[in-house]
Amino acid sequence: MRYLPAHAQHIGARHYQQDSLGLADPEDQAFLAHGGYLAVLCDGMGGMEHGDIASQTAVRATLDAYALKTPEESIPAALERSAREANERVIEAALNLGLKEGVGTTLVAAVLHSGFLYFISVGDSAVFHVRDGVLHMVNRPHVFANLLDQAADRGQISRSEAAQHPERESLTSFIGIHNLEEIDHNLEPWPISEGDTILLASDGMFKTLDPEEIQACLTDHPQSWPQILVERTLAKGNPGQDNVTVVSVTSDSGRLGKSNGWARRKMHRLDFGGERDALLLARVLLRLADFLVRFLLSLGHGVSPVSS
Repeated sequence: MRYLPAHAQHIGARHYQQDSLGLADPEDQAFLAHGGYLAVLCDGMGGMEHGDIASQTAVRATLDAYALKTPEESIPAALERSAREANERVIEAALNLGLKEGVGTTLVAAVLHSGFLYFISVGDSAVFHVRDGVLHMVNRPHVFANLLDQAADRGQISRSEAAQHPERESLTSFIGIHNLEEIDHNLEPWPISEGDTILLASDGMFKTLDPEEIQACLTDHPQSWPQILVERTLAKGNPGQDNVTVVSVTSDSGRLGKSNGWARRKMHRLDFGGERDALLLARVLLRLADFLVRFLLSLGHGVSPVSS
């Protein structure tokens, strides 16, 4: 069995890219035999300083920690150890930056091994399982909405109060928190079949596209899906579009064939190669030119020469 990875990313309408991702080495057969294939995605928290540093630190820490897995350690145990190591490293990064409020990021990681999926998640990024074009969300987001809905179930607040609460989407767990208690992961293996795909996504994608729109993108070669999903997200034209990142890993024995370069067609955070980025850059340059013209014109009006 081989693993076909792909990913795509875009800064959206934000000033900074706070999403980060990481993939294991698909050619390391000795490690794949007991550790499987690992993919990681982190979304730095925009409401906190240095979300980009938090997400980058968490991805690197997770990859480094998981690489230390031995054949004797179970995959779920290795994933939890890696997530907790990422948490400590992000807290350490905040201390090194002198940030009293700390820094934070979500984390989702998935391992494919011998026909099974193992995942771990902290925060509200998503893990999806796609089989025969049907999308299923695997993990549960750690958001205040869970507590609000439970309160509504008990009759403590109304359904409308729960649905309209301003803090409904606030995170209740994230990497960088000092007491990491809420972790979602599977201890029992999640069966996957040949041709199944696991998608990791930041909320910039699945909070912009509804499930039907996401499903409509899952028709071509699976390695094309991240790029198509990112492009479809940007096509919505949301003026406040969040960073958007999608990672895919497909289990395949060779039936799917080549991806025609889709795995390499990705948007890097500093890449202005896309048509939308070129348009944004042109607008910035035009505004800068207009400012310079106005400034130079102002120097020639209302100013009298000074004589000695």
